[in-house]
Amino acid sequence: MDLSTIRKKLQKRDKSHYSAPEELVTDVRLMFWNCAKFNYMTSVCDSTEWLFIPLQPDSEVAEAGRCLDEFFEDKLKEIYPDRHFPSVQQDDSDSEDVESQN
Repeated sequence: MDLSTIRKKLQKRDKSHYSAPEELVTDVRLMFWNCAKFNYMTSVCDSTEWLFIPLQPDSEVAEAGRCLDEFFEDKLKEIYPDRHFPSVQQDDSDSEDVESQN
């Protein structure tokens, strides 16, 4: 998942456009999940959320992704204070897509 795909799906004229906020949130969280996964991070799930733990020193990409992820989650809570959106599951990663392209 990437920003260009998310942008495309935000367009109503696109046949696969988002029809519910949950779909957008799922894609954005998947993008951040992949950013962390492919930039030398590992993840652990506590009872409520995924935590990313560095395996190597962070790259600029990993740091920017983490900052943008925090910003997104803060804004999401402001816009939908009483709503819970499901977390990204580990097996939702785009890693299979990337591996099949190589």
